[in-house]
Amino acid sequence: MKIIFIASLSHSGSTLLDLMLNAHPEVVSVGELKQLGRFARQEKASRRLRCTCGADSILTCDFWTRVSELTEAAIGRTIAELNVEDYAETESFDRDNVALFQAISAVAEKRYVVDSSKQVARLARLLENPAFDVLPIFLLRNPKGQICSSRKIPVRLTKKQKTPTSLVRLIGNYVRTNREIYDLVKDRPYAMVRYEELVQSPESVLTSLMQAIGLTFDPCQLQWAKPARHNVGGNGMRRGSSSELKLDERWRDHFTLPQKLAIDIGTLPGRYPLLRAQLTNPRRQSPPKVHDGGSP
Repeated sequence: MKIIFIASLSHSGSTLLDLMLNAHPEVVSVGELKQLGRFARQEKASRRLRCTCGADSILTCDFWTRVSELTEAAIGRTIAELNVEDYAETESFDRDNVALFQAISAVAEKRYVVDSSKQVARLARLLENPAFDVLPIFLLRNPKGQICSSRKIPVRLTKKQKTPTSLVRLIGNYVRTNREIYDLVKDRPYAMVRYEELVQSPESVLTSLMQAIGLTFDPCQLQWAKPARHNVGGNGMRRGSSSELKLDERWRDHFTLPQKLAIDIGTLPGRYPLLRAQLTNPRRQSPPKVHDGGSP
């Protein structure tokens, strides 16, 4: 069983890539598995509990019900009881996630399972487990676009007051997270995808990406909103019915010229290893392919 793990910052296009992979006949994507327990225990606002297949919740979804039955039969734990995000408890995390991925693969009857949790700590733990064959996909987005999208999420100061997330904080998060991902995957096989290229040239990018995964691109991946899906987490796109693609470039009007320059300069430490690799070995940057270690 192959696990395809999407590693990225939030607001980088992971939901779109997740859905495109899920549309392949040999792949099943289940969204952000790090959130599975919270959804199963109904720790989310009620409007977000509905499964993307249309069921009122994943507790009434036939797919997740069967997955839960299999994990309970294998290790005596339902999906609400699995350890999917306590990385310090390595024994239970490894045991529970092996049972979970095996159950998902069995119910979906697919050998390739996508986890779009994005989180570096979860990826690191999965990579350490010899039971898994994990291919990380390093998903990158233009920093101005990623920061613009993230900045719309307010930070709660008190119960009544909110303020936009500071630009400095978002620049720092962009640098820190991308470097953490790069440092984790640089010495092992991984694939790299850029959000802007995925939206503008989906067939070309997916053709190369699927080859890196070990599969062949299927045209149905361009109709990614049509197949049934049971994604946990992700943005509202996962509930949509249209496969139309539109590049999100709201940052062009959202930021002033000084702010754009500040983002470009401030995020350079998070992009430098990738920019340097592109200059020294540009053939390995586009189209996406598996990197065998070292600079991407």
